[in-house]
Amino acid sequence: MNAPTGLADSVRASVVRIGAPPEGYDGSSGGGASGGRGDGVSGIAQPLAGRRSFWGSGFFVAPGWVLTCAHVVGKGASSVWRGERAIGITIGDDAQSTVLLGELAFGLPLPADPEQPEARWPFPDLALVRVPDAQDVDCLWLSDRSALTPASVGLYGWVPGPERGEQMFFTGLATATGVRGRPLMLSGDELTEGCSGGPVLDERRGAVLGLSKGKGSRPHTGVATRVTALRQLCDAGPRGARVLHEVLSSHDRYHLRRYHGFGHSWYRQHARLGPLGGEPAYGFTVDRRAELYALFAEVEPPASAGQVLQLANEARDMVLRLPYTLNEHDPRSWREGAGLLYEPRDGDAPAAEPSPDLALEAVVVYAGKVTAALTRSGAAGTPRSARALADLRAWVERTGHTLHNDVIRARIPSLLESHRPASAARANVLVEVEPDIYGSGRHAWRVLLVRSADKDELLAGDDGADETAEEGEREESIVDQSREEVPRSRLEEAVRGALSQALDQCDVDEHLAAVEFLLPRALFDEPVDEWRVRPYDPDDPFNPHAVPLGQRRLVVVRDRSRRDHGYTPEARTRATAVLGGPMEAVPLRREVPVAGHGASAPEGGQAAYGRLLAAPPGAVPVYCARAGSGPGARAMAAALGAGHAVALWRHSCSDQHDHDDCEEFHERAAALLRQVHSARQLPQEIRALRNTNADLGDGGSWESWDTEGATGVNSAPIDHPAAWARHIVLLYDPPHRTIGDEPLREPPLMPRQSTALRSTS
Repeated sequence: MNAPTGLADSVRASVVRIGAPPEGYDGSSGGGASGGRGDGVSGIAQPLAGRRSFWGSGFFVAPGWVLTCAHVVGKGASSVWRGERAIGITIGDDAQSTVLLGELAFGLPLPADPEQPEARWPFPDLALVRVPDAQDVDCLWLSDRSALTPASVGLYGWVPGPERGEQMFFTGLATATGVRGRPLMLSGDELTEGCSGGPVLDERRGAVLGLSKGKGSRPHTGVATRVTALRQLCDAGPRGARVLHEVLSSHDRYHLRRYHGFGHSWYRQHARLGPLGGEPAYGFTVDRRAELYALFAEVEPPASAGQVLQLANEARDMVLRLPYTLNEHDPRSWREGAGLLYEPRDGDAPAAEPSPDLALEAVVVYAGKVTAALTRSGAAGTPRSARALADLRAWVERTGHTLHNDVIRARIPSLLESHRPASAARANVLVEVEPDIYGSGRHAWRVLLVRSADKDELLAGDDGADETAEEGEREESIVDQSREEVPRSRLEEAVRGALSQALDQCDVDEHLAAVEFLLPRALFDEPVDEWRVRPYDPDDPFNPHAVPLGQRRLVVVRDRSRRDHGYTPEARTRATAVLGGPMEAVPLRREVPVAGHGASAPEGGQAAYGRLLAAPPGAVPVYCARAGSGPGARAMAAALGAGHAVALWRHSCSDQHDHDDCEEFHERAAALLRQVHSARQLPQEIRALRNTNADLGDGGSWESWDTEGATGVNSAPIDHPAAWARHIVLLYDPPHRTIGDEPLREPPLMPRQSTALRSTS
């Protein structure tokens, strides 16, 4: 292990003890122990009656900010989760310790009952504590890379001492391993009670990779939360994103000040590591890193992970041209985009890393693209932001002059003056659900990013691109997939996190990603258009991340069976016809438009297949009821067998007698198809109809509103001419070729065993 000399002493100054506030805190004033400003109290604080004084560990990541585990501060019960200044932060050793008061700024996940939290706190188990009086403190350096394992790591924290009420500083060594999107697995020195929330530090690079969470199920093992899990604050809503940006900005400003000042500096520590710590003599060196990240801290944060990935990938393609993709990452800050470029590969294969020259070129190009993107977006609207953007531009110009590559150096001025959006391929999202092939009543799933060089026309997304190809080659990359199958009732909940991450990566500039649901036919009536990326919040009913998917985005259904068995010549012929237009309606069930669902002589399956096969190439089957079960499912199977690539139906109406507008539905669907020139416009038209019919009582979405006499979100009556289209579903399944198919799961051989985790605090 290449552990730098004195590393433990440098870390120790930043690691704090977390516990109950000092004696005399009344939980209401928000001030210090005496109800004043909250000044520090010398010595060891005495606990409030009935509370443990020591809860666990944490560490400073920026002046006034402590990072720890949610289960550590959760021991303070309701007062902590109300945001009161009810957390005691002990800085220093016993002889010269100071206790300051902190308040929970953000914690994930929230406990169902703060007074009786769960024994095993779910991941990510993170908490950011604001400590206003802790400005002159030592702070650790957070990794700017998404994955750094396997790695030799140091474990740090405070543990109970031999005497009651005392704590000792703990240091340990371990190896951290893990896969993307999962916790770090630790093997080595065993975590001790009280270590939860302490830092897990990469000993080679001197960077925080995560924080200790608990012991593993076997001796000498443990589990840690990756520091990149802080990105989930962005998924929790705008307030979480603001807190994360504030913390990271303060973090990078602090480390630049320390680098330019006297005393210990983690950037200087990195420089002393030299080649053993991955620090080159030339390239994106620590001084350049310190300055650039502090400049990033002053400008507007990225709008999404997709914006960072797009600019980083463009810089990589211009300079590095290495055979790997950055799409598997989920960066939420500009600094992380740079981190992906100067050391994008991890592990012990230095030959695979880009040379220092190429790494610096890629980072300078990336920073230039960030500058141009912020300029285009109007981020220089205030004097302060204009000055910050000018400083970032000056860094790009100044550092660009030092590049060894004449070609790249010559492109920097034009790159900074670029007024066009980045031209990377647009991406959309595919949610794939596997059939219940084992009769367990459960389904596997995965969420993928989809790009198409041939511009399969739904992949035009929502930015108005002119698409012409009815068939294309699609490149798919997995964002996440199920570890275990889930029942249908839990699909939305299970998929939500991965779907949110995928959409954040795809929404770039003016491109709003579309969502395709590749479903088994038994799930054709699953109301995926009503799924939400984030739970509904009655206090923020029109949050764009919490409205139903189908009201904001283009949402369509594809047929899983076709994915498995391929597209027939009939399907290709019909896809070409409907994409080129014109279209016309054909009833999915012949007798329903006139006789309804109680017809005395319903059409048989073979007759339906023959009729639908003989329908004109531009015909679109329409049906007023469900198509995932009953007679509608049998007729839909005939339509798909006959090659139809587009169909319309309603997922909320049964084929019994729960509706009486069968004829109206078929007539109005036929009028819609005549009005729309091509199937390419149908996703936009269907979204408009969904918004017109967004009822106040749908799915409990608007229960807190006064619905008396109103059935629309603007408290106006439903637009009756469009009421026929409530809960409408669009099958949109033109042929395509896919790169990267793979099975979702294998047959279950035995029940899965859950991994036991024990808290160490």
